[in-house]
Amino acid sequence: MPLSECLSFNECGFLWSPGPGRKGVDMLISSPLVIKGRVFPNRCSMSPMVPNCAGEDGSVTEAYRNFYLARARARVGYIVLGGVYVHENGKGFPRQLGIHSDAVKTGLSELAQALGKYSRVGVQLSFKSLQRLPEDFKESEIAVCRKAFVEAAVRARDCGFDAIELHACHDYWLNFFLSPHFNHRRDAYGGSLENRSRLLREIVRDIRSAVGDSMILGVRLSMEEFVEDGLTLSETLQVGTWLEKLGVDYLSASGGIGKTQHRMSPPMEVPRGSLLYLAEALKRSVSVPVIGVGRLDRPEVFRKAVEEGCADIAGVGRSLIADPEYVAKVLDGRDEDIRPCLACNYCLLCLHRGEDVRCAVNPLVGRDLYRPVPLRGRLNVLVVGAGPAGLAAAAAAAERGAAVRLVEKDAVPGGMLNAGKVPPHKEPIQEFIDYLVKRAAACGVEIVTGHAVEASDIRALAPDRVIVATGSASIALRADGLEGNERVVLVESLLRSGRISTGGRYIVVGGGAAGLETAEFIAENGGSVTVIEMTETLGRGLHATRLNLMLENLARLNVAVMPNTRLVSVDGGAVRAETPGGPVVLGPFDTIVMAVGYRSEATLSRGLDPRFAATVIGDALQPRSIYEAVKEGFDAAVALKA
Repeated sequence: MPLSECLSFNECGFLWSPGPGRKGVDMLISSPLVIKGRVFPNRCSMSPMVPNCAGEDGSVTEAYRNFYLARARARVGYIVLGGVYVHENGKGFPRQLGIHSDAVKTGLSELAQALGKYSRVGVQLSFKSLQRLPEDFKESEIAVCRKAFVEAAVRARDCGFDAIELHACHDYWLNFFLSPHFNHRRDAYGGSLENRSRLLREIVRDIRSAVGDSMILGVRLSMEEFVEDGLTLSETLQVGTWLEKLGVDYLSASGGIGKTQHRMSPPMEVPRGSLLYLAEALKRSVSVPVIGVGRLDRPEVFRKAVEEGCADIAGVGRSLIADPEYVAKVLDGRDEDIRPCLACNYCLLCLHRGEDVRCAVNPLVGRDLYRPVPLRGRLNVLVVGAGPAGLAAAAAAAERGAAVRLVEKDAVPGGMLNAGKVPPHKEPIQEFIDYLVKRAAACGVEIVTGHAVEASDIRALAPDRVIVATGSASIALRADGLEGNERVVLVESLLRSGRISTGGRYIVVGGGAAGLETAEFIAENGGSVTVIEMTETLGRGLHATRLNLMLENLARLNVAVMPNTRLVSVDGGAVRAETPGGPVVLGPFDTIVMAVGYRSEATLSRGLDPRFAATVIGDALQPRSIYEAVKEGFDAAVALKA
């Protein structure tokens, strides 16, 4: 049953779903919280983010509305609309939501009304001063921006939002003034902490005076910036106490700035709950509610944030992108049903390319309220290959009513993910495999492993439709001395075996994501590693938060990384290469790992009888990422017709 069809009013007056026949789990995180006389139905918050799907003029679009509505309907207690710009000059992304003009008020009012049926809703007022530091602003310009914040706050009140949150972290304007790393002014707005916090305190007073006492007012801070000359916890705790005295109703404890973005958007390389100590420290210093964040992407750590007193409210962002029903499932105790966030930061990669946010594991982001319609008749579907593309296609097709058989040549499902899950910090990949397999089985898919499908099998089974998701295979580079060399191994084979020779000497040819991750795996297990990459770009396809951490770890492990280095030939274990400084001989090496890319494995689809209407998806079509595999699998199922 669609979530929208099993909604009822809870004791707090919000529409909610108790889940499909399950009782909620009795926990503090599920209990109401009262702020400024307004009842929040639970202690679960959707952290502010920029989905980058508003209008170019800052207006609310259907896509923006539906993105948040899907999460609100799934019992998020408090939604904070992120990075809503207060002035045209403070816009940081192409399709960021705005509250800068009366022209956008109608859409904002309708949005507040739509979301407010299910959740408390706040607007995070922001100004992104691109390429301009505090010392670049004249006092007259500061006054204009102060006024913009106040006018935006009044619009938020008039539109019917429950709360206003000031964005004072993560390289935004108010953070710039607070931070000694950015603020080098020598007037009343620079120098001491009191001066650096002056602008924030002035805006808090201005807004409170303009909107009155009934409006909830919060502030989000980077409690630690994790740079040598940045904000420290002792300073922000003092700022927190000042803000409480000024009448701020809650504080949100984040961390990091652009240079340390792995702190504010922790990737899989950073432990879960890594920022909760900041919220806990702030909670001990103030009496107003505190929101805690920091990769709370599994139910245990999400609950812990509140249950163990680290924070009054637990906030997640990427988890709710991956699974809009994350909160509802946590509250109902349906932990195993949660589609896991990989913390791969593909969503941020999209945002920083100026694109609408998308998710590697959730193909419905961008069409968040869409649900496939049931098939009108019987349809037998054969899906070949149980990697992420095949598993996604099989589950979605079965959910529509098709009879689906999924056949995988390997002994276990997962496809290339079974190699990808091996390097350090990749545990979320196994969690995603488990989710995909469980969901396919729950939808009624017949899963057959250990059988390589041939054209004769398809003729014998005579399915109505065939979906080919046979994936890809590692490319074997051609160069003198490689063919027949027992020291040469493909990256996929090395990872699947999981065997590393302690003290062994390895060279990884290819410095893309797979090459760097493999080098890290070898070094962590006692091997000596050199990586060569023929271009100047390392870790192609990785978001900077992951790439920077990986390169730091490789340096710590004494891995030699050589960009602009092309393999020429191999003589036993010696590798001849061309570098910007001329030819070199590297080695000798015990093992030469080829990580130079992948090629499609779509032989089955070629020459197949046209009557089977085969659709090729994922890496079988073209080697790419998990995002394309899952999306194309889902889309192939949606396109089926009986």
